[in-house]
Amino acid sequence: MGSAGHLLATLRRARRFSQLELSLQAEVSARHISFIETGRTQPSREMLLRLADVMGLEHRDCNRLMNACGYAPVYTDLPLEEAAMAPVRHALKMILDKQDPYPAAVLYNTWDLHLANQSLQRLLRALLPAASFQGRINMLEIIFDQHGLRPYMTNWEAIAALLLRRLALQLQTQPKQELSSLMNRLLAMDPPANWQTPEPNTWEGPMLTSELVINGQALSVFSTLSSFGTALDAGVQELMIESYFPANEATRLFFEALAARAD
Repeated sequence: MGSAGHLLATLRRARRFSQLELSLQAEVSARHISFIETGRTQPSREMLLRLADVMGLEHRDCNRLMNACGYAPVYTDLPLEEAAMAPVRHALKMILDKQDPYPAAVLYNTWDLHLANQSLQRLLRALLPAASFQGRINMLEIIFDQHGLRPYMTNWEAIAALLLRRLALQLQTQPKQELSSLMNRLLAMDPPANWQTPEPNTWEGPMLTSELVINGQALSVFSTLSSFGTALDAGVQELMIESYFPANEATRLFFEALAARAD
């Protein structure tokens, strides 16, 4: 099996496609898929794009597949500092600024923090030790960390179990080493027992909210995740924007007061 065929087979298996399933959805023969994977057939660029689309490959994996088969990458992969990325930087800043006085962050799909708005910066600096801000900040790790946000969360077990299940699902479609390593780190941080099984009896309201107690005040927040749905750049596709909202009036007043004190 050639390197290109090996990569296709690896990506196919990671996304739980059999050769037959992939061939049926791509409307080609299973024999043709087999020949590509064993190196007996050189696939066309169009065929690779069709297979990548059927498997739902991320742009970065699609580029890897193209390169392995001797074709130019389909998608750009530009640093955010590039001049061509100015509209993206502007959009991210605008989204974060508009979310104030409530927290918001731009995350990589590995859950590492890329940007945080003023509200989130104020909150994290008030709650976390200074050492937390040295180097990389992973938003899932600080939720699991005994010296992070974990002690402040009164429903930590429900939230942590949900995050682990979400990460497990993400690994099914994005089987990358960084996410696998993150999962292993979280599982080594005293995770909730039986986190694989949802417990609906712990759910109240239309969504699962994070319940915190900060300086004696009970707070309740929920979050949304969004992304650039039409991204044609590998790096931009991997960005996630997480926005936090108050789930009750007391929490709304808390964040507004926090912003007012900073001003």
